[in-house]
Amino acid sequence: MKKLLQNKRSNRILKVLLFCGLLYVLYQQLFSNEKIDIAYEHFLINFHGNYLLLLMVLLLMLFNWGIEAIKWKLLIDKLHQISWAEAIEGILFGVTFSLFTPSRIGEFGGRIFALNTDRKESIVSTALGSLAQIVANLTLGALGLLLYVASFKKTDSYVLFAFVFIYLLMITVIHFCYYNLDVFSNKFSKLPLLKNLRKYIHIIDLYPNSDFLKLEFFSIIRYCIYCIQFVILLKFFSIQIPLHTSMMLVAAIFFVQTINPFNIALIDFGFRGNVAAYFLAPFTDNHIAIIATTISLWFINLILPAIIGGLSALRFKFFKEE
Repeated sequence: MKKLLQNKRSNRILKVLLFCGLLYVLYQQLFSNEKIDIAYEHFLINFHGNYLLLLMVLLLMLFNWGIEAIKWKLLIDKLHQISWAEAIEGILFGVTFSLFTPSRIGEFGGRIFALNTDRKESIVSTALGSLAQIVANLTLGALGLLLYVASFKKTDSYVLFAFVFIYLLMITVIHFCYYNLDVFSNKFSKLPLLKNLRKYIHIIDLYPNSDFLKLEFFSIIRYCIYCIQFVILLKFFSIQIPLHTSMMLVAAIFFVQTINPFNIALIDFGFRGNVAAYFLAPFTDNHIAIIATTISLWFINLILPAIIGGLSALRFKFFKEE
């Protein structure tokens, strides 16, 4: 009984601290940053008459995280059934948690905290969803970078051939490992150091390759949605680039952003803006519009869901109360 009361108290304290911390950090980032002020002013200038474009980006954001909820539910349902509401809440709280961690690894932990069942079993399943997204991001992002180099950089044919060979080798290795995770899990589980984790490692065996294919398919859709959002926002801020060129550029931008291991979601829009500026500079001299585009995408896809996730976290029980 005493432990239950302590858990209830701990839950209340943790919820309050989490939500207050989120509000404080958001306030510091949104109202004490010169780049955001500039982006906001530029946003207001372009807002009139562009309602439809902005609405499209917002709807795509909902579609994006909805697909991620489908992925996560597909994975967790193999262990224990969760409702769609629980899946969506878990996804959104993961976004909230990710704001405070490098490379958004907190998104992974936030989803686990949102579950009221055995969280240890869910770690492996949740990791598989993140891995599928990495596979899609690297495959399409590297292709975008390769096409960018081939189209806009003076490169000798043998160097370009080497790049193509490296790309094909990379995606072959990545996909071979991804679709043979059960083989690797069986090998690793035999190591003496991991004997206590065997039952968790073997959770991978619950998922056939057909599930891995579904996960990669959904991850590719999410990646394409993200690219389309960026392209729409470029148009919103009056940066006119042909569609096929802009998709290629955006893929290259996202690839460089993906392989940067030290970004933190709350502050990495500076890095994102610099990467975007490098690739888009030959096509526009409107540097402010580039910054506004990256910050707007960051705000719509991360900050808005994080605020909703912070509110939904008030319902969670981080420690058992019964």
